[in-house]
Amino acid sequence: MEEKCLLPNDEFYQFATPKLLEILENGLLLERGRALFVLARRSGGNEELIKKVLNEIYDAKNRNTKTIGIVSISFLGIAGLLEVNTNDTKEIVKKILDSWIEPERNDLILFLNSMYRKF
Repeated sequence: MEEKCLLPNDEFYQFATPKLLEILENGLLLERGRALFVLARRSGGNEELIKKVLNEIYDAKNRNTKTIGIVSISFLGIAGLLEVNTNDTKEIVKKILDSWIEPERNDLILFLNSMYRKF
């Protein structure tokens, strides 16, 4: 079965990393979520970018800002890390899940299961 991307053919993939970081800082709500998702997808193998993505995922402003329903900006960053699909990014997501408390952890698992049906 072919894997599907959460944001296929999104124009944000064309933006350079500095532009995405700018959008993440100053953009509108959904733009910030899209920027973090794309940055996370780009982060595989780039330790500096992974650190920036993780800082944004753990930042209270992104954890507490909901895009739609239960989905926070941080959730979109975590989904992007899963789409990188490396052992490192899977381990990072596991650590995030282990560190978050309910109901945030349960909401994240619900979101990931609804998106990927494999988590």
